[in-house]
Amino acid sequence: MSKHIHIISFDIPYPADYGGVIDVFYKLKAFHKAGIKIHLHCFEYGREHTDELNKYCTEVNYYKRKTGIKANISTSPYIIKSRISKELEGNLQEDNYPILCEGMHTCGIIDNKELISNRRIIYRAANVEHHYYKALYNSETNAAKKAFFLTEALKLEKWESKLANVDLILTLSEKDKEHYMSVFPNINVLNTFLFFNSDKGLQPNFASKDKYILFHAKLSVHENIEAAMHIIQNIAPMVNAKFIIAGINPDKSIYKAAKSIDNVDIIANLSEEDMQELLNNAHINILTTKQATGLKLKLINSLYQSKYIIANDAMLSGSNLENYVELANSDDEIINKTQELLSKEFSKNDYERRLKLIPKEYNNDIQIERIIKEIYSNE
Repeated sequence: MSKHIHIISFDIPYPADYGGVIDVFYKLKAFHKAGIKIHLHCFEYGREHTDELNKYCTEVNYYKRKTGIKANISTSPYIIKSRISKELEGNLQEDNYPILCEGMHTCGIIDNKELISNRRIIYRAANVEHHYYKALYNSETNAAKKAFFLTEALKLEKWESKLANVDLILTLSEKDKEHYMSVFPNINVLNTFLFFNSDKGLQPNFASKDKYILFHAKLSVHENIEAAMHIIQNIAPMVNAKFIIAGINPDKSIYKAAKSIDNVDIIANLSEEDMQELLNNAHINILTTKQATGLKLKLINSLYQSKYIIANDAMLSGSNLENYVELANSDDEIINKTQELLSKEFSKNDYERRLKLIPKEYNNDIQIERIIKEIYSNE
């Protein structure tokens, strides 16, 4: 008998061009490869419908996200309230297949006791959400945004108790696993790290001699804006090489900062193929952040697709991948490491040595087998 699963995604997970949807999309592919019939439910707010998802899913449903003032005026967190959908709940009630909620954003269904009874509910934790929003609050300087982040953090912390109604929590880091095991000792918590594009055809372009330094991210998100600005203002002027800042919807402050720096180019909204080429050809990929919250999804993706990687402790938090990157925390360390690596060539042997050492926990097939075993243990 075929196994089925409902997956609720906070966004349309294709193209897989930023951290959160990378995990969702490649998890879909892994479920499909394992023979699971997927009923996908996507909230939409700016990204287009795509036929690509139909290759892996039995059905794909789209729901408008309710943004704006009304979604903010609630005791529920905005990221959850804006994704409450009666249409979604109606579709889920047509059967009793397990439901996988991708991120706390999609967990509004937990309040519907009739819907969640007699079926397994799985929560995929992108991080500990109230910790993440508190970190955003601490780093934000805009008063209005700061107030929003603090309010959302408090709502999320209170709302987290409702996760007591789920059957399984999937975390992305050992640190997050410890948190959920402590808060919910009666719920099974499984750390599965992330799903990513491990296609061997996407390895670095070893023939490329174009020694540019890449920083890529969703450039409308505060922590990524902050990291990009810091590289533009404090790192790039000190290094004699081209820097490329690439990603989705760059904030206007990034363009403004780069205007006076001769060796910085801003590239916006690339196709998945063009971003892939940028990753494969970059001599150095800089992955830095101030927030040690959750596992940064682009880290493992870059290990399989990029040459040299410079990362700081916050980016590596909870990953156990310290030995596979060039570690640098201060500006001087990043500058010195960049200059050192510009004088070296990254070979195919270097790449193959890295792949052999990456822990088996970062294998999509192994991870999905563990998840499937837990979800369908009673069948």
